[in-house]
Amino acid sequence: MNKTLTGLLLASFSTLAAAADAPSPLAGKTLHGIMQNDYEPIAFVDEQGHNSGYFYELVAVAARKLNATLEVKNGTFDTFIPGLQSQRFDVALGTDATVPRQQVVDVVPLIAAGYSFITRASGPVTLADSLDALCGHSVAALAGQSTIDALNAQASRCQQQGKPALRVAIFPSRSAAWLAVKSGQAELTPVYTGEAGWITKKDPDWRVTGPVFDSGQSGFAVSKTSGHAQAWAGAINALIADGTYLQILSRYGVQSVALKESQVNPAR
Repeated sequence: MNKTLTGLLLASFSTLAAAADAPSPLAGKTLHGIMQNDYEPIAFVDEQGHNSGYFYELVAVAARKLNATLEVKNGTFDTFIPGLQSQRFDVALGTDATVPRQQVVDVVPLIAAGYSFITRASGPVTLADSLDALCGHSVAALAGQSTIDALNAQASRCQQQGKPALRVAIFPSRSAAWLAVKSGQAELTPVYTGEAGWITKKDPDWRVTGPVFDSGQSGFAVSKTSGHAQAWAGAINALIADGTYLQILSRYGVQSVALKESQVNPAR
């Protein structure tokens, strides 16, 4: 290995070590989080009534790395950012990194993933690998989810191309969106690529179809005014380095969405 590269690596390791040794700005604090708890396997309540899911576990363990305690309440996606801005919450679990969001909150990524669709396994809908295949279909989307912009843009393209309309209906919770599909009110609903396999394995009445779209990174958000995003990212990177991160993802069978490093506000 040449001397220049060796020097760069040593400098990098020194920086990481210094960050790890830095005192936590959150030490001794009880942090109030919000998550939508019907988003299995990302964030949900298990059979014993405990918060669970790989996003929840990662953030809870990261909080302990920062010598803090995490308490999480249930809420809907469309309340996440207002809740952070009003300081009702310190952490919002399950936030996609997008440029508009990064202008108002800091996003600390946990995974790299995109979205696809699920539909009733017994239903007639099978989409080609293109968003254009959505023309003439109906989608139940989740309020506050980043997919809404992509779906609305595709609805406009369907209209401009003179194709049958794409109908997008917004629901407050994932369970409501799923019920809309299962009851025939809608044909499709978006799901993370990091959850699709879990969903169809647990409930064979679902089937994955269509393209992967809106790919990017997702994790949790904190208020910009808190100044704590880098500390959180440091804690996540410590979990990556010591193997805890991959162990948690592996328990849920979603290793494929793992990051090599968590960098604050990754969307460009």
